[in-house]
This record gives sequence, C-alpha cells and structure tokens, in this order.
Amino acid sequence: MKSKIKTLSRLLFFRDKDIFYKPYYGFLDFFRLALYNIFAPGRILNRIRYKRFPVPKPTVPILDNSLVIKPSDVSFDDLVELTASTISRHGAAVVDGFFSEEYLDEFRKKHSSFFPSSSDGSSDVPEIFEGGTMSLDIQDLWMNEFIVKVIQRYIGRLPYARRYAEVCEIRPHRKTTSRDFSRPNCNGNPLLAEEWHVDHSCLIQAAVFFDDVVLDGSHMEVLSGTNRMPCSSLTLSHEYVEKSGWASRVLPCIGRKGSIQFHCGNVYHHLNAEPLHSRCWLKFEFTSGPNIMTSPEGISSLLAGSSNYKDLTPERKQILSGVLPLESNKGYQPHHRGGFIPVKYKGI
Repeated sequence: MKSKIKTLSRLLFFRDKDIFYKPYYGFLDFFRLALYNIFAPGRILNRIRYKRFPVPKPTVPILDNSLVIKPSDVSFDDLVELTASTISRHGAAVVDGFFSEEYLDEFRKKHSSFFPSSSDGSSDVPEIFEGGTMSLDIQDLWMNEFIVKVIQRYIGRLPYARRYAEVCEIRPHRKTTSRDFSRPNCNGNPLLAEEWHVDHSCLIQAAVFFDDVVLDGSHMEVLSGTNRMPCSSLTLSHEYVEKSGWASRVLPCIGRKGSIQFHCGNVYHHLNAEPLHSRCWLKFEFTSGPNIMTSPEGISSLLAGSSNYKDLTPERKQILSGVLPLESNKGYQPHHRGGFIPVKYKGI
C-alpha cells in the first residue's frame, strides 16, 4: 500500500520530468510543502520543539540582495543585531573581514599541521582536505564572543557545539549539476555539496575564511528566505531552482579573508563550484540541541593541546558539554535504546 501511495503521489505531483527526477523530488511551493509536512512532520516538529520555527522577523532593516555586512563604523552590539537579523531574513550572513589578515596568518602559522600545504593549482590536488580535530587551544576563535552572541541571538539560546572544529579546503576538479548526479557512474564528488540541500533541522554553522572568497571562485550560494519555510529535507534539482522563480533569490556567500560566514541549517544552499578555485575555512558547527556528534577520537584530540579544560569559562564548558560531556555527580547508566545517560534517581 505504501509503495502504491508513493507511485500515485509521483504521478500527481512530479509530472514535470525536467525538474523532478530521481533523487531530486524537492520543492518549495506551498501546497506540496503543506502536504509533505502533514505526512512527514518530523523535521518541522523538531524545529518547533527547539524553537527554530517560526523564525523571528528581523529587528532591523535588511537589504534584499546581499548577505554581506561591513563591520566598520558599527558598534559591537549593533553588529550582533544586524548579523542575526540578516540570518533571519536570508538564512545566512557574511561579516566581511571581521578578523585581520595578520591575526589569521599568525593563527595558521601556529597551527600549520592542520592546514593544507600550498598548491600550484594542479588537478592532482585532492578535491577535499580535512585537517582533523583541533584542540582547545583554538577556543578563542572557536567560541569567539561575537560568533557566540550572533548565534545565541538567532536561535534564542546558548548553542551547543555539534562537532569538533576542523579546517576544510575544497578545490573542485569539475563543476557537477544535479542532472549529472542523477546518472549512473557520475564522476562528481557528492561530498562537495554541489546539490541544493538543507542540513539537519537545528544546525547553525559559523566558518572563518582563510582565503578571499570571490564571486568567480568556489563559494556557497543560498536560496534567500527558505530558512523561514517549513522546508522538506529533499534535495532540489538545479533545473527546479532555475525554472521555478527561485533563481532571483539565489545569493552568494562571498567575502575577504578573515570574514565570518554564518548559515542556518534550514536554508537551501549548495556549493557553486569553480574548477581548481579553492576555498579554505575553519568551520564551527553548532546546534540548538540535537544531532551532537560526540566521539572518543574527537575528545582525545580536543584535550591534546596545552589548554586545560578546567580553566574554561562556565559558558564555554556549557557550549562544549555535548562533544566533551560534563562529569556527572552520580555517574551514568545504560539506556534501553543503547548508550548511556546520567543517573536520574536521587539515591545512590
């Protein structure tokens, strides 16, 4: 019966094979979204549970055609408000040149083992470089006051770190469309995220550019305002975006070296890949609560530096409490679904 319902729904709602084809059955029109969220409500319910839907309206006027914010001549508090409002309006924001090049050059020199070596632009260079989990020594950048306050203002609470901080550089060898990915034996790399997609429902990410990210180079693009919709988790085809009227709402995430890019997990986004044009950033994933990716290897790497966990501020300990669990007064106990949870009963 379930397979028959799926077949019937595809006949009714996905007739246009030029924009809907396997596995690209995503859509943004109200009627389809309403039906989808009735029959598959998990994502919207999770957003409601963690107060990520509906998204509060911007508190200050925001430009319709740009995500980029110039931090000069703006007070710290006003910059926080402006950035959070831009994320609310568009689903993403780029604070241009927030960190100085001198600061980032010194940071990169100090943590050089986590960064890729210089490249001559050869196609032999791997498309994706991941530098591994960094230690608590980078806490002042990872949990920078501005980054935390912007995210806190947008999601309405102190965030939790979702993953461990790491450097990532992409250097695409070719540009791949969703039509290419739909064909067998596609040579495209799905890890480059060239497809229009959303992340998990409660994610918000900050990333610091260690390159100039320019319009004619590799950069992220977002569909402005889709973070405000009860989106599905389905991917969109490139043809759907181009032919459905959403093409006018595609905005680029670009900025100078030292810029901070924020994006909400509920905004549709993808990598606009430019072959052999790199983008290197240090990314920090946060969440309102769910989908925290704790690992023994991550904990070990996090504590491997010279910084002492006990010296962290209470706020930073709270942010890291998922990826670096706090000590429980009464210990932990097995959970019936697997894993362990803190002991809840009062006695010992």
